[in-house]
Amino acid sequence: MEKPMQKYLVLIKLNPAKTESFYRALNSLSERPIEGVRINSAYNVFGEWDFALWFEADSNDNALHFVGDKIRPIEGIVETHTMPTTVIKEYRMR
Repeated sequence: MEKPMQKYLVLIKLNPAKTESFYRALNSLSERPIEGVRINSAYNVFGEWDFALWFEADSNDNALHFVGDKIRPIEGIVETHTMPTTVIKEYRMR
C-alpha cells in the first residue's frame, strides 16, 4: 500500500523573456520526477504570480528536495513560494 501523500502548491514567478525555456523544462519533467513525489497539475495564473504547480510528496524533505533541485534551477524562474496544503473537502465531477 502506498504511503499517504501531503499536497503542496508552488507559486512561480517567471522572467518574461525566459518563459519558453521554462515551459520546455517543465514539459520534460515526468509525473514522478523524484522518489516520493508526484506532480498532479500545472496552471498559468494571473496577478503577482505567473504559474502554479500542484504536487504531492511523502515527506517534507522530498518536497523540499523536489522544489530545490528540480524546480528552482529551471531557467526563467525568478521566485518560488511553496505551501503545504490541507484538504478540507474535495469536490469531484462525476
